[in-house]
Amino acid sequence: MKAFHTLRKKKYINDFEIFTMILSALEWRKNNGEIKLVTDKKGRDFVQKYGIENIWNEMELSLDEMDNLPINENVFWAGAKILALSKQKSPCVMIDLDFIVWKQLDFSQYENELAVIHRESVNNGVYPQQDYFKMNKFHFNEKWDWSLLACNTAFAFFGNEELRQYYCKKALDFMLDVDIKEDFLCYMVFAEQRLLAMCADELGCKVNSFSQLYNLFDTKQTTFTHVWGMKGRLQKNEQMNRDFCKKCLYRIQKDFPQWARYLSNFEWFNKYFRI
Repeated sequence: MKAFHTLRKKKYINDFEIFTMILSALEWRKNNGEIKLVTDKKGRDFVQKYGIENIWNEMELSLDEMDNLPINENVFWAGAKILALSKQKSPCVMIDLDFIVWKQLDFSQYENELAVIHRESVNNGVYPQQDYFKMNKFHFNEKWDWSLLACNTAFAFFGNEELRQYYCKKALDFMLDVDIKEDFLCYMVFAEQRLLAMCADELGCKVNSFSQLYNLFDTKQTTFTHVWGMKGRLQKNEQMNRDFCKKCLYRIQKDFPQWARYLSNFEWFNKYFRI
């Protein structure tokens, strides 16, 4: 199954994030198929500098287009991911850089459907109702069901081409129409996660879940790792950051020894052998 990562180089990238994206790409190639990096020129330069441009099967430079779109990337920090999805064809898998799939998955059971890592309750302040959003011309479809569970897209399979196209258009239209400066969550999760569930429902496309949120934290499950919940602590705790990077290094050594030997030529990688 073809998959893609999205890298929009707008900020500093920590070593633990680099280690995670390496394992994410290599484990996908080992177990599930090809994966490309959808990025911009700065992202290309970054992965080349760190010697990791070939951990993906290919690289697609299409995200410089974001520079010409009036999308507030402080609000829509994952907007590039939706733009990247709009450039693909179904069936495909969208994977966040901080998400690792450790085993082979069977996608044949989701043919012409949508499958996301898990669903999320909308009965909270993160997912407000329609009257919360301040729009100019964007039209909220009367058929959209605001009670549906949102779709977490850290890992998502798009088997339905009609849904992929329709969702991307609606999400991009929404982000282009907003004129806000400070809402850093509700607008983004609507465009990325809640809108997807609504679009799928409107088109009659079944939504499946690979897991449940609570199962992702169960140490007995060994299929998925999502680093999102640890990022804050890894950024603040230097010792935890070092330990995490060393653990990733040893996993790369174990699963991909040829890559460990190659990356040991780079100081950013090699230093974790010494500390």
